[in-house]
Amino acid sequence: MVITYTVRFQPWDGSWLLSGPVGARGRLLFQSAREAASHARWAARSEGGTIEVFDPQGKPFKTIEVEPDQTVNDGYVLPSA
Repeated sequence: MVITYTVRFQPWDGSWLLSGPVGARGRLLFQSAREAASHARWAARSEGGTIEVFDPQGKPFKTIEVEPDQTVNDGYVLPSA
């Protein structure tokens, strides 16, 4: 199963909505599309996923594929004594 993140412009408040497996209800607001896509890339780093970015008119702008990074959780492994 591929995780999908979506970045869309919210014209009523001028923010960018990131939806997907993020935030308390699967939604976060950002001031720019770049910030939203950056957060989605960070969120997808361990499992991988697809980020779909739409322009302010709602047309597809860019699709970003994020490969899983298996070394993400290496920092949490304690060395044996």
